[in-house]
Amino acid sequence: MAYLSLYRKYRSQTFEEILGQEHISSTLANAIREDKVAHAYLFTGPRGTGKTSTARILAKALNCVNGPTPQPCGVCPSCVAITNGSSLDVIELDAASHSGVEDTRDILQGVALASAGSNKKVYVIDEVHMLTTPSFNALLKTLEEPPEHVIFILATTEAHKVLHTIQSRTQRFDFRPIPTDVIAKHLLDVAGKESIDVEPDAIDIVARHAEGSMRDALSTLDQLSSFGRRVTAVDVERLLGGREDDAYAELFDALAQGDLGSIFWSVHSIVAQGADVRQVARGALAHARSLLLLRTAPDAGELIDAAPADRMTMTTQSERFTPSQLLRIVDLLAKALTEMRDAPNHRLLLEVALIRSASPETDPSATGLLGRIERLERRIGIEGPVPQVEAAAPAPAARPPERKPASASAPQAAPKPAAPQAAPAQGAPEPEPTTSPSAIPAEVGFGHIKDAWQQTLREVSKSSKRVHALLNPSRPTKYDDGALAVEVQSEFHAEEMSNDRNRDMVIEALHASLGIKPSVTFAAAGSKQSTSPPEEDDTSVVDISDTAPAAADLDPIELLKKGLGAEVIESDTDKR
Repeated sequence: MAYLSLYRKYRSQTFEEILGQEHISSTLANAIREDKVAHAYLFTGPRGTGKTSTARILAKALNCVNGPTPQPCGVCPSCVAITNGSSLDVIELDAASHSGVEDTRDILQGVALASAGSNKKVYVIDEVHMLTTPSFNALLKTLEEPPEHVIFILATTEAHKVLHTIQSRTQRFDFRPIPTDVIAKHLLDVAGKESIDVEPDAIDIVARHAEGSMRDALSTLDQLSSFGRRVTAVDVERLLGGREDDAYAELFDALAQGDLGSIFWSVHSIVAQGADVRQVARGALAHARSLLLLRTAPDAGELIDAAPADRMTMTTQSERFTPSQLLRIVDLLAKALTEMRDAPNHRLLLEVALIRSASPETDPSATGLLGRIERLERRIGIEGPVPQVEAAAPAPAARPPERKPASASAPQAAPKPAAPQAAPAQGAPEPEPTTSPSAIPAEVGFGHIKDAWQQTLREVSKSSKRVHALLNPSRPTKYDDGALAVEVQSEFHAEEMSNDRNRDMVIEALHASLGIKPSVTFAAAGSKQSTSPPEEDDTSVVDISDTAPAAADLDPIELLKKGLGAEVIESDTDKR
C-alpha cells in the first residue's frame, strides 16, 4: 500500500475534529440540526486551516444514511465514498485549472440532473478567486437559484478577488489561523501515534513556523519522521531556517540602533531563504504597523495576529521607537513598494528605504528633515530632558574690561597688576575637586531607565550571553525609591534571574549605563507583580543635579547648525 502523508491520514472527519474553527463547526452543526442549511457557502481563510475538510464533512453530514445529521457515521457507503474522494454526488473542482467560461458551463450542465442516490449534490469549487469574470457571470444565475438538491461550497484564500455579486449570494465563513498551542498539542498527539521520537521544544518550533497552518505543520512533522532518530530543536532549526517574525524583529532592532551594517545583513538573511523582495517589504511594513499599534494603543494587542511570546517581544521593541519614527518608517516602506512597480532593482529600493529610516541625515526629503529636527528637539528638551549626567559647570569668569582704542596723542597706560585672589575665609570648607562627568551622580527617572534598557542589555551581554538570553525579551515596569521592577518572559525566567549572581550582573550593567545601583526584582509577564501602574510623566521625577547645566542654557542655534549642517546666512542683529 502506498505511503499516505500525515496531513491526509489525519484529516478531520467530523465537526468535533476541526481544530481552531469552533465558531464555524458549531454554526454548521446547528444549521444541520435545525434544517437551516443554505444553498451556497463561501469558505475563506489562510491555507491549511480546514476549508476543504469542512466542506467534505458538511457533504458527509448531509448525505449520511443517518442524516442529515451533525455527526456522520463515517462507515456508510456514502461517507466512505466522500472520504475516499469517489462519491458521484460530491464534485470537487479546482478553479485554477478550470477557470474558463466553457469549463464553468460544462459544470453547470450537470446541476439540473438528479443526484446518484444521495440526499444532496454538493459542488466544492476550490480557489474560486481564480475564475475569470465571464466564468463568475455564468455561475451567477445558478448560484442565486440552484435546484433544491444542489449545494455550492466555494473555497478561497483571497476573498477580496471574488465578485461582490457572488459573495452576496452566499453565506461567508472566515477561517482563522490555528493557534500555535493547538497545533503543538495536535502534533504531539500525532507523533505519539506514529511513534516519532521528537523533543517538545522541537514541536513548539514546528508549530510556530507553521504560522497557523495545520497542513504545513503536519508536512514538516512528516519530514522529521524520516530522521530515524530522536528529533531535536537544533534539527528543526536546520531544516526550517529562521522564522520570518524573528528575522523582522532583528531587522527592526538594527533600525532602532541605527546599525546600517546589520540592516544589510538582516535583509540578506531574509532574501537568502527564498523570500521575494516585495514580500520582504510587505512583511517589514506589517511589522512596523504592529509596533505602531502597540506603541500608541498598548491595550489593542489582540488586533495583532501573533503568538503571545512574539507579541511580548514586539511590545518591548515598540518602546524603542517614537510614533513619529514608526510613521516615517511606514511612509518610506510604502513609497518603496510603490516605486518597485517600475524599478528593475527592487532590493536596492528596499535597502535605501531602510537606511533612510535608520539614519535621517541620509534622507534629503522633508520627511528626513523632520526626523533630524525631532532628534534635536529631544536634545534641547522640548519632548523632555535627556538623561545626561554632566560635570559641574565652572563659575563664570569675570569679564575683562573692554579695551579702548589708543589715542595717537596719549601714551598707552601700563596695565595694572592683577589683584591677588582673595584667600578663603578661615574655617570655610575647601572646595571639592572637579570630577569627571561619569563620576557625578544625578537622580535618574523611570523614563531614563526605559530609554537606556537596550544599552543595559548590551552591557549584560558582555558579562554573560546566557543571562542576556534570559532577559530577551524583558522590560522595566516600575522604578520607585531605588527599587526597579523588571518583567521577563515566564516564571522560569523570573526564577533564574532572581539568582543573586544573575541579579548582580543586571545591577552592574545599570551602573555602567546610567550610574545607578538599584535593587532589582523580576516577575513573569502577566503576573500581578509585573502589572505596572499607570505611568506618570517621566519628566516630573527627573531631578538633574544642580551643578549640571540646564537644557534651556544650550544654544538652539548652535544645535541646529551641528545637527543639520546649517549655517547662518542673515540675522536680525546684522541688520542693526
